[in-house]
Amino acid sequence: MEKYFKDFIIKDNIKGVKLDIGLSYNAPHSKIWLEQDPNIMVIGFEPNPDFLITLQSNGTDLQGIVSPQHNSGALKGTIINEYINKRFFIFPIALFNVNEPTEMPFYETACDIGCSSIHKPISEHFVNHKLKTIVPVYSLKHFFDLFPFDKIEYIEYIKIDAQGSDLDILIGAGDYLKEKVVYITAEPEYTAYENISHNNTSNMEQYLNSQNFIRVFHPNTNDPTFINKKFLHLSNDIFIYQKG
Repeated sequence: MEKYFKDFIIKDNIKGVKLDIGLSYNAPHSKIWLEQDPNIMVIGFEPNPDFLITLQSNGTDLQGIVSPQHNSGALKGTIINEYINKRFFIFPIALFNVNEPTEMPFYETACDIGCSSIHKPISEHFVNHKLKTIVPVYSLKHFFDLFPFDKIEYIEYIKIDAQGSDLDILIGAGDYLKEKVVYITAEPEYTAYENISHNNTSNMEQYLNSQNFIRVFHPNTNDPTFINKKFLHLSNDIFIYQKG
């Protein structure tokens, strides 16, 4: 994990940090967060090597990545280059609940590339898929162990859209969630891939309740969203957004 921090700098004007786990090819939520507040930084996690190319090229290198039916809107929401390695840092890894860093196969879905996953697709919607590559896998705890909490006291927001891995990613954070995270939004996908039936809303809510979170129905989010009771006093001070 240390090597991914080598270009990571928190400048003096940065007052908050958000994590975007699962960027797809255009990081639409990160873009909205960064445009809304010039004093926040976003750290994104994305293992798909094709998506990493489009993110670094500001979405212009889409050949062979975005299918024709997606091309018309492909640039919508694309992160803009002025943020990269300044207020937007990309970690080219997958996150999961693992004790030690490892590697896992990564499947790219043909009909909807934004649904690629470390889990093998089984939904008829994703019937056409291929084993794309082997990707590095870490836990959120590995990341938080190195994060400079001496400069940034807490993480404002974690948004996860990891195609069946969301709950495992949260569990992999250990005690950091209840101590250092204000808001969480996670996607409860539990049918489209192998071995993800546990990744449902009920299990998420039960686990996050055990970590001192309560569910809130936030007007800016679609997926289940939770706030840490430790940070309730910050609920109106932090901008979160997850739609589309």
